[in-house]
Amino acid sequence: MRTLVLSLALSIIAFFNSAQAKPAYSTEQKAFLEAERAFKQGKLSEYQKLKKDLAHYSLLPYLEYEEIRKNLNKNSKQQVDSFIEKYQSSPLSSRLRWDFIRELAKAKDYTLMEQYYSFGSIASFDCQILDHQLKQGKPISALSEQIANLWNVSKSQPKECDDIFEKWIDNNQLQQDVAYQRFYQTAHEGPIGLLNYLKRYLPRDEQYLADLWLKVRRNPKVVTRSNFFPGKNPNKEAPILVYAVKRLAWGDREDAYNAWKRTQSRVPLAGEHKSDVERTLFLALATENNPKAVDMAKNNLNEFLGDALVSHWKLVTFLRTEDWQTITELYELLPFDQQSSEQWRYWYAVALDELGQKEEARILLTELAKERGYYGYKAATRTGQPIQLNHAPVIISEEVMNSVRQSANVERAGELYAIERYLDASREWRSLLSSLESPEEFQAAAVIANEWGWYNQSILTIARAQVWDDTNIRFPTAFKDDYIKMAKQVQLPPHWLMGVARQESAYGPRAVSPAGAYGLMQVMPNTARAFARKFQIPYSHSSDLLDPAINIQMGSRYLQMRFEELEQNPVYASAAYNAGKSRIEQWKKYGRYPTEVWIEAIPYTETRDYIKRVMTYRQVYALKLGLDDDIFEYILTTETGDKK
Repeated sequence: MRTLVLSLALSIIAFFNSAQAKPAYSTEQKAFLEAERAFKQGKLSEYQKLKKDLAHYSLLPYLEYEEIRKNLNKNSKQQVDSFIEKYQSSPLSSRLRWDFIRELAKAKDYTLMEQYYSFGSIASFDCQILDHQLKQGKPISALSEQIANLWNVSKSQPKECDDIFEKWIDNNQLQQDVAYQRFYQTAHEGPIGLLNYLKRYLPRDEQYLADLWLKVRRNPKVVTRSNFFPGKNPNKEAPILVYAVKRLAWGDREDAYNAWKRTQSRVPLAGEHKSDVERTLFLALATENNPKAVDMAKNNLNEFLGDALVSHWKLVTFLRTEDWQTITELYELLPFDQQSSEQWRYWYAVALDELGQKEEARILLTELAKERGYYGYKAATRTGQPIQLNHAPVIISEEVMNSVRQSANVERAGELYAIERYLDASREWRSLLSSLESPEEFQAAAVIANEWGWYNQSILTIARAQVWDDTNIRFPTAFKDDYIKMAKQVQLPPHWLMGVARQESAYGPRAVSPAGAYGLMQVMPNTARAFARKFQIPYSHSSDLLDPAINIQMGSRYLQMRFEELEQNPVYASAAYNAGKSRIEQWKKYGRYPTEVWIEAIPYTETRDYIKRVMTYRQVYALKLGLDDDIFEYILTTETGDKK
């Protein structure tokens, strides 16, 4: 484990829980909120009086920003420049710049707009500026490269670009290679309708390619027809075959494999084309435990060695067949970065042990057992060594601590967090992180966020410093009383519930995912509504899920439900928390194996990594709570999956 510098006392924070009363707002916080309210209501005399009393308050720029924004127009240059200069460390500076850019675009003042706008940020603005430059007399040839970059994308661009594209094409600026590049990109990932439009820019004798692509996009199986490829331009027909087989591979694996065997001889393929398809076919076959994956792995042992995903699935294929000798051979071929990973160190040692090289295996596993992590904990369990927490508190100099604490970004973020303006607080925090330079400064910022109870931000921040061993910061135990109470109700270990929360939200009570999951245990509102009725949990709105007590009840009940539905198997239940029950039922059908092998063979990389982290975090929280846990014993001594 890494040696760290920095010691803290976080015991008070460790006992925070949702039963605490919410702290009252300070005098300045109340005055700020009242000033905001007065401004919105148009009570300007009251607002000015309140604002005067906040002249030295850290959130004053938020009031000034709203003042400028309300009356923003193309003549606001002086106010905008002054604000940007004065508050350049705040994200408000960038926000006002963009507000002003949008106003200038609306006013069609492109000359002034160019002073604030960075070309390449927004396609519609790029096109408006280029059109303005054309109207000012700039020759289209001078702008051709910029226009080509805007045109050459696998999607339709905004209507503001139509005129300049038309002028550019009419002036013979569209090069044939650019036309084919866009067509090729769109054929692979763009909308089908755009392909019809782009067909006209291909040479007449190549326009048939668009028709082939359209057919394959609608139904990739058409490539298996004996007369599908006319052979007019094999080099450009080959990508169509590659695309089709790769698409088929993630559907019916057998069908894809057979289609590849039947069709590859019809179209001359470059080496990279053949490798591309065979890589995809192998991954697709291996994830469903198709026997053909075994031969592909053994026949291509020396190929794709730098591809960690392919190496992983070769490993899984050989684990399923207990081919320990080939695992050691593959390990010896791998590049150093893969060999030195905890995963490969562990499985190489296990393979040696299975091959009778017991002492060498014991030495490797004993060394790995010192690590805090999934494979370290498995190694410790295999060798009968104690599982290690490896806590090393960080130590920060008072000078650095004070410097970061007194940063304007920290002051603003702290006040915004206190008044529950979490989005603005996060923006200020990102601005802070972009200004920090030394690992010690990142550590200081992590300590500050932890003191506030902003645990997910603290965890993410200390990771930026690559500090892994301060387990007080990385694995907070806030809300533990709620977890212990709920664990008794659902009859699951409290450290398992805490491990799920640590993985789901980085222990962030107010985290909201892009998918709309809320809070510590990332509960979906639909789940919350159903569970509220079933278990009489108070709930009326998705924002209730930001209350740790409610969220912990919901998430714990959901995990309990999956545990009961899925044979009381903690691996199934944890995987279902991430991927859903139906996928677990599907994956079970791929065969019954030792549980640790079944985990390695989870088809989704996200869920596979999720399980390993949850199991690790579960063990970490057991150590922190002073509880025994046998999850790694379970992983090493049981079998999982259905018999074929």
